[in-house]
This record gives sequence, structure tokens and C-alpha cells, in this order.
Amino acid sequence: MQMELKMPYVNRNSEGEVVELRESPFTPESEWLELDHIEVVRFLRRFEKENDLKKSLDNSDVEMARVVEDLVDMLMEKQVFVFTELPEAVQSKLNARKKLRRDVNDISNLIGEDDNIF
Repeated sequence: MQMELKMPYVNRNSEGEVVELRESPFTPESEWLELDHIEVVRFLRRFEKENDLKKSLDNSDVEMARVVEDLVDMLMEKQVFVFTELPEAVQSKLNARKKLRRDVNDISNLIGEDDNIF
């Protein structure tokens, strides 16, 4: 079954830029444009780029969590501060992450790359 693509109705901001697409008119100012109209294509590409940037930021957040954990460990090893000086919420989160990491490592050690599970 082939999906029928409907032509988009666009909404523009005060500068005249397309800021929203819909399949039917949603305001009296809604304007109908072809799917391949340059402004529709430009809007869709911008939306795609924003999604890519958000995914990159999410990935960076995950990486930064590990950096912060390593930094805390290093500062404690150098006796810059004591773990118990951290707020309880921070202690709980760091302890939970350490436990998760230990559990993942334990599971990874049980199943080697060459092991067949099935």
C-alpha cells in the first residue's frame, strides 16, 4: 500500500520564514505550497539538522557523564575532597552509576566475544 503525500500548508513567522507545515489549513493565513517548493524543502532540512544536533547533544551528555565520574574519582584519589562532602543526591547518583557499570562489566565478562549464546 503506497502512502499518499498531501501538499503542505505552511505558516510563516513575522519575517516571512516557513515555521510550520500541516496537511490542512490551520489559520486564515495558511498558505498552500508544493512538497518540492524550495521553502518547504529548506524547512524540512532545517528540522532534520536540528534533530541531528539534538542527537549529538544527547550523545555528548552520555560521554560527559563518564568524564564527570572519572573526574570525581581522580579528585578523590588526590584527596582534593572526600566523597561524603558531596551532597547526598550526588553521592546516590554516583554510587548507582558505579553499580550499573560493575553489573555491565560482570555481564560482559561472562559472555566473551567468541561465546555462542545459542
